[in-house]
Amino acid sequence: MKFGILTTKHHDGFCLWDSKYTDNDVASIPWKNGNGDVGLEYVEAFRNKGLEPFLYYSVWDNTSAIGNRPITEEQISIIKGQFTELLSNYGEIKMLFIDGWSWKKGHKTLPYNEIRKLVKELQPYCLLLDNTHLPCLYNNNLIHFEAGSSCPPDNKTPALLNKLVYLDSGNGWFWDERVSTAELLSVDEIVNNHPTFLEPRWCNFILNLPPNPDGKLDENIVSRLKEIGHAWFPNLDRSPLPKQESQIDKPITPKSASATSGIAEYAIDGLNDRYYYSVWESTDSLPQSITIDLGQKYCGIDIITYVPKYNPVIKPMIEASITSYKISASLDSINFKNISCGKWNGDTKMKVVTFEPVDARYFRLEALSANNNFVAATEIMIGRK
Repeated sequence: MKFGILTTKHHDGFCLWDSKYTDNDVASIPWKNGNGDVGLEYVEAFRNKGLEPFLYYSVWDNTSAIGNRPITEEQISIIKGQFTELLSNYGEIKMLFIDGWSWKKGHKTLPYNEIRKLVKELQPYCLLLDNTHLPCLYNNNLIHFEAGSSCPPDNKTPALLNKLVYLDSGNGWFWDERVSTAELLSVDEIVNNHPTFLEPRWCNFILNLPPNPDGKLDENIVSRLKEIGHAWFPNLDRSPLPKQESQIDKPITPKSASATSGIAEYAIDGLNDRYYYSVWESTDSLPQSITIDLGQKYCGIDIITYVPKYNPVIKPMIEASITSYKISASLDSINFKNISCGKWNGDTKMKVVTFEPVDARYFRLEALSANNNFVAATEIMIGRK
């Protein structure tokens, strides 16, 4: 193993550190160590063994009702404050895994650009991963394939996939007394169907290991890990990760959108749309276009990303993917200047368009052709590299 990911706060809102923003934390219970910071013990223990300590944090908090109702400015401040605590007190953190965001509230309601800016200010080299459930680097430095999904054979993007070490009729994510006698995944299932299978796809493997109330792994799990360690060896001849496309380093949250047909706002709502919750779909014949208003003039914009319609159940789902396009920009919504055009493969992969920096307030994406002769967009993002 090379790293671990500690669930510092899950959807129940209980914090494994002493947070000044809540009493629902480990410092408020009679924990044996008494210093109120599991996170600190975790990072120290992992570093002492040569392992990288990564952190997980759920912005969705059922105890504080954060995410079950419209997000307030006060709640955004609490989330930012807890991120600051986690990323300021444990030394260098190289990856932050965020959950309950895009698929629960969306990146617009809980502003992605502000959160990303804060994370990068606190930890400039920290990889940011939101559990979007989308198989692309939409607002992410890494792709996450959650338990039950799979990494496709043509993946060439930094990714990770997780699996539960045991499954039961309850919730195998967490520890309970049954772990000691539970039937765990076999060595063959873990080794041959996961690390060996995922390694040539540049996908890390995460095995979910629920610690017991003493903060230790059950002997049943430890024994299986030893067996895995004897059975699996990394392929040191694996080719390096291919060169990656540019990413949006400074995203801009759009103010509004309009389209020649369909509900344009669905393309900029920041919501995870893998089951078609809010996808912009044209209703008239092609060509069709969507115009995005950033709310004010921005300088140096040089990248746009487009996430097509995607459904993980129907494979391949390629309907309405744009196959040829034109992009233009404007300062006044009247006079538009062409800045890019081209062709895309009609698949579900996120499309990335880079161009010479422009100063603009409005951007227009025109679909000249698309699969099934109509166009759809899960999300369109605009920003700077």
